[in-house]
Amino acid sequence: MDYFRILNLKKEPFSNSPDPAFFFQSGQHQGCLQKLELSLRMRRGLNVIIGDVGTGKTTLCRQLIQIFSEDDAVETHLILDPDFSSPTEFLTTISELFDGTGPPADADEWQIKERIKTHIFRQGVDLEKIIVLIIDEGQKIPVFCLEILREFLNYETNEYKLLQIVIFAQKEFDQTLKHQANFADRVNLYHQLGPLNFRDTRLMIRFRIEQAGNSSKVPSFFSYPALWTIYRATGGYPRKIINLCHQSVLAMIIQNRTRAGRMLVRSCMKRTLVQPFGARRGVPATVVLAILLIAVTVVGLWLRKSDIPLLWETGSAQTASLSTGPMLGKTQHYMVAPAKAEPASLVLESEPAARTVVSGKAGPDADVTRKTVSSAESSPPESIPVVEIDAERIDESMMESITSPAILGSAALKRNETLSWMCVKVYGAYTRDILKALFAANPDMVNPNSLGEGHRVVFPATPVDVKLSPRPVWWVRIAKSDTLNDAFDVIRAYPVRKPPIRIIPHWNSREGAKFTVVLWGYFINEAAARNQLDRLPVSIEPEGTVFSQWGEGTIFFADPFLGGSR
Repeated sequence: MDYFRILNLKKEPFSNSPDPAFFFQSGQHQGCLQKLELSLRMRRGLNVIIGDVGTGKTTLCRQLIQIFSEDDAVETHLILDPDFSSPTEFLTTISELFDGTGPPADADEWQIKERIKTHIFRQGVDLEKIIVLIIDEGQKIPVFCLEILREFLNYETNEYKLLQIVIFAQKEFDQTLKHQANFADRVNLYHQLGPLNFRDTRLMIRFRIEQAGNSSKVPSFFSYPALWTIYRATGGYPRKIINLCHQSVLAMIIQNRTRAGRMLVRSCMKRTLVQPFGARRGVPATVVLAILLIAVTVVGLWLRKSDIPLLWETGSAQTASLSTGPMLGKTQHYMVAPAKAEPASLVLESEPAARTVVSGKAGPDADVTRKTVSSAESSPPESIPVVEIDAERIDESMMESITSPAILGSAALKRNETLSWMCVKVYGAYTRDILKALFAANPDMVNPNSLGEGHRVVFPATPVDVKLSPRPVWWVRIAKSDTLNDAFDVIRAYPVRKPPIRIIPHWNSREGAKFTVVLWGYFINEAAARNQLDRLPVSIEPEGTVFSQWGEGTIFFADPFLGGSR
């Protein structure tokens, strides 16, 4: 269309179709997708995603299918409308999805179930595939279909479910679950989607315009007051946001404008189903800001009166408690606590705060220049060395010489790999906090969803609190590496149809930083762990072993207990 050229766009930015290219990973959608992927790869069985109309369930569904589309070890099937009239109709549909032909016309329910069962066992056991059945509009599922699905969940081995089920439904499905306790009891993952906050609303609008843009420069179609108006009018519901933005863009074109203001957006509300401002009973933003300013002032005066140091007046003790901080260009500043101080993790610091500055290229053979700064020039905290390291030339072998690493290392994306996949392997999860730390450690990373093959990602080291088991437990170790790259090589060479594996980065004063590759989860007895090790390919056995101790004083950068007992 001509208006694409007028606005310097290559396609419609606010299409209401669930295009995976326009999937915006807000905090809640990103977390939900991550939990789903983990549950499916670990073959946990039944997963339920609940959300109001327009919260992004269908888009999330399509994104999940796209993630697995190029994975030969995963077989996905989608039912868009589960409003079936009889058990036979439901079973016939599933049979047609699974084998492509469907049962004979005269087949009864038992015969169709046997066909489905045969397919599930052949694909799930013989070929070791993950079979995923996704149902959208789950609130329409009749009770007899839930009973059939419950029967399918009984198809399992001693280790995992053979059929993975994901149901995307509106909130009324909660009532169905309450009345079907034997089905609800099988739910492994239950996640509720809600509306976006104002920040995510702004970012989603910008992301869609960026994806549809015809140049690297993202056009600004909406003023800040217009964005706030869109958020208030839609309540943060993605579908309403998209519809209102679409109407606003059309109005811009008709009025020969390149930017929409608050009044233009308000005029477009009547052409959508969003409420006008008059129907809302919200507190004005100016009143909220005034209250916040008064509260901050009162708290500040009270802190001064109580002789409690304010955050911006604190010294090294407060600084040492941070695990990550901002990146300055291509140089990171690592602070190491002095010998007499309490042990602390390395932190990223925005300004040099030391008396001794060591600069130069990273690496064991690098030239180093040391400069001593006078007391008048230095700023607190004192006697803490700051090492400047070129973030683009990280040498992982240098980590052993530092008290505790601030960077685990870096690794380049291979073909068909994603940032979320790498994070799950390194940290065991892909959360908003992890993504925030990755942005700080990778200033060149703009959109985590569009990283291409060969893009090198720096992985920050953020210690995690681990609650050790009071009883001995065992892990199956596939390999133990000195560098993150070597650990990823092990992951990539591992057979995809075998039980999932992950990396547990850890550090202690004796060995330095190490990367242990283990089977996902742990075992409550040694015999079960050894039995699992014996079932792994012969090529893994030389380095594979079973162990129960990590060593005293070990700092973990991923929870070794993630995934639960097996």
